[in-house]
Amino acid sequence: KLDLQAWSLILPQLHVGSWGPEPWTLQEDDTLQVHVLKPGWKEFVQRRALGRFQCSQCFHEWSSAKVHMLFHMSRRRGQGTVWMRAFRQACRRCPDPRLEEPKFSQETMERLLHNLVLKILKYFYHVPVQPSDLLEVVVDALVTGPHNTACCEGCQLGVCSVSQRLAPASDAWEPLMDADKARTHHTLKRQGMRPYATPTHHPSPFGSNFPWKCCCCIGSSFLSVLAVLLFILLYFTEKYSVCSGPMY
Repeated sequence: KLDLQAWSLILPQLHVGSWGPEPWTLQEDDTLQVHVLKPGWKEFVQRRALGRFQCSQCFHEWSSAKVHMLFHMSRRRGQGTVWMRAFRQACRRCPDPRLEEPKFSQETMERLLHNLVLKILKYFYHVPVQPSDLLEVVVDALVTGPHNTACCEGCQLGVCSVSQRLAPASDAWEPLMDADKARTHHTLKRQGMRPYATPTHHPSPFGSNFPWKCCCCIGSSFLSVLAVLLFILLYFTEKYSVCSGPMY
């Protein structure tokens, strides 16, 4: 099973505009299916997440950059609920392998929930969100080699092909350019959302100190210009004093 406590610590309490603070809870459901929703529920399929697996029989370990995550979400009476499912993978070395749950790094979990929050803002708070606002979640390793579809639960259930064929364009993950990957994401702050997350020792994509950095840069530039002007003023004042002094 996924470590729901670790996930829940990262998921913030949303404060959007005039709605005020609203709690969102996260639960796991291994029976979720793509495009099979209860009335009033919304869906988000996150593809290409980086996860790590370990076989419970032979203890073989492997990584995959094509772990699929399925989220179903609903908001009622000032609070929200998210059900999620991580599609599992089987060991390719064992003759009769079991499906194993993926494990994610802290940064991958933060980015997954960052994208989830953007979808929540769009669906339930009418905040405009662009596909390019979603963050890439393959972040801490380079995984090579072909994807083994025979060992992937998502591929066997048709999630890979179904989600790519039927999902609306706004739900399609689009890779960011290198310049975009380096920038801090400001969509949440720009739309007036304040996240209330349990503090961790890891950098979170929900916050941003860009305005503070911008003010520091502007202040430094202003002081530099002021210093140059003061130097010029003192220089010409001293020169004028020498030229207009008493003559002997």
